[in-house]
Amino acid sequence: MERISSNIYAVGNTVSFFDKKSSRHTSVKKKKGSNDTGEFSAWGEDNLSPQNFYKKLVKTDAAVGGLEVLISAHYGTGFKLYEEIETEKGVDLRERLIRSFPDIHSFFKQVRWQIFISEIVADYETFNICYPEYLLSPDKSKVISVKRHQSAYCRLSIPDQKTGLINYVYINSDWENYDEDLTEKVQFFSPEVSVEEAREYCKKKNIEKFIIPVIAPLTNEKNYPVVKWHSSFRNGWVDVVLSVPEFKKYMFENQINLKHLVYVADDFFSHKYGQNIWQEFDEKTREEKRVELVGKIDEHLSGNKASGRSLVSPYFRDGNGNLIKGIEVVPIDDKIKDGNFLPDAASGNSQILFSMGVDPCLLGAGIPGGKNLSGSGSDKREAYTILCSRMPIRRARTLEIFTRIRDWNGWNENLIGKFPNINLTTLDKNPNGSNEQTY
Repeated sequence: MERISSNIYAVGNTVSFFDKKSSRHTSVKKKKGSNDTGEFSAWGEDNLSPQNFYKKLVKTDAAVGGLEVLISAHYGTGFKLYEEIETEKGVDLRERLIRSFPDIHSFFKQVRWQIFISEIVADYETFNICYPEYLLSPDKSKVISVKRHQSAYCRLSIPDQKTGLINYVYINSDWENYDEDLTEKVQFFSPEVSVEEAREYCKKKNIEKFIIPVIAPLTNEKNYPVVKWHSSFRNGWVDVVLSVPEFKKYMFENQINLKHLVYVADDFFSHKYGQNIWQEFDEKTREEKRVELVGKIDEHLSGNKASGRSLVSPYFRDGNGNLIKGIEVVPIDDKIKDGNFLPDAASGNSQILFSMGVDPCLLGAGIPGGKNLSGSGSDKREAYTILCSRMPIRRARTLEIFTRIRDWNGWNENLIGKFPNINLTTLDKNPNGSNEQTY
C-alpha cells in the first residue's frame, strides 16, 4: 500500500506497532497448514492466544460474571442518538428519535445496529480490539453496511517491509487447523486515517470494503493489545480457582463413601451359634454368616427410621480377663464437609474481579473477611454507579464507529451517539428505583 499522507495508516503513536525488526515476524515462512505464516502476525506464541484464553474463561465463574457486568455497564440501555444544541448556557444534549432521520433509520435497520454494536462492545471488553468491516457503495460516497468480525478470528498482517505499515486483516474461523484457502483477506486502515483520506484512497484503488479496528491504547505491545484484566489469567489466580472444583470433583469420585466402620469379634459368632456349632461351620458358611450380620447392622443404622436407634452388643473376656467388644460401630469422619480450599477459591474470585474493576457485591459476593459478603443495596448501587462513571473512556472508542459512518455519509455533524446507563436510586426518590443517566 502506498503512503498518501505523512500519517495515514499509522496505528496510534506507537512505533513498535510496526516493528519490522521483530524476529517473530521475519523468521516465519509462508507455509500452508502452518499456524503462522509470512503474511500475518501471530497472536501469541502459537497464534491461538484468544482461543486458549476463551477456553479458560468459560470455566471461570467469576470472570464470566464479571465480564457480563463490564459488557452491560458499557452498553447501558443501548445506543441512543443525541443532538448537540448550543444555548446561551452552553451545549445541551437532546435525545432524538432515530426514525426522525430516514437515512440513519434505514441504515440501522439494515445492519441490525443495536445487535451489531452490542457485539462490538462484547469484543472490546473481552479482547480490547474489535474488527468492524465497512462496505462502500459503488461510487465510494456512502458506507452502505457495516458488520462485525469476531476478534478471535482476526489476525493483522505483518507490516510491509518497505513502509512498515499494516495493510490487511486475515480472517479465519479455525486458526488451529489453518488453511490458507479458507482465509479471507480484508483491507486494513488505521484508526488515525481521516474519512477524507480513506475515501480518496478507496476511490483510487477501487476498494469496496475495509476494516478500521476499535483498539485500546497500546503501551509496550507490538500488535495486539494486552488486556489489563487478563492479569489474573497470567499470574495464576485463575489456575488456583479452577483447581479447587477439579480437586473436589476427584475427591468426590474417588473417596470411599462409607459412613460407619463395623468391627465384629469372632467370639460374637461363637456366643450366638454356640462354640461347637460355629466350629462345625465350614469357612464359606462362616463368611456368609458374617456378611449377613453386617447387612443387618447396616440396615439397622441406615435411613430416616434409624435416627435415634441403639445397637446392643455383648462383651466378652479374653484369656487374660480383658473385655472384648462383640460389635463396635465407629463413625467415619467426612473430610469434605469442612470446606477445604474454599477460602482460597473465594480469594481468587475476588482477585479476578478486582482486576476487572468489578465490585464483588455486584455478583452477590464480597471481600473475604468482610462483614457483609453479599453487599447491601447501597453497596451495589454505588458500585454500579462508580463502574459506569469509568466507562466513557471506553465508549469513546466503540462509539467512533457511528461517528465515522456519520461523517462518511454526510449526516448532521451535531448528531452523536451515547450509551446511557440505568442510574439506580432509592424508592423514596423514584418509585421505579432507577432513572436514565447519560455520561
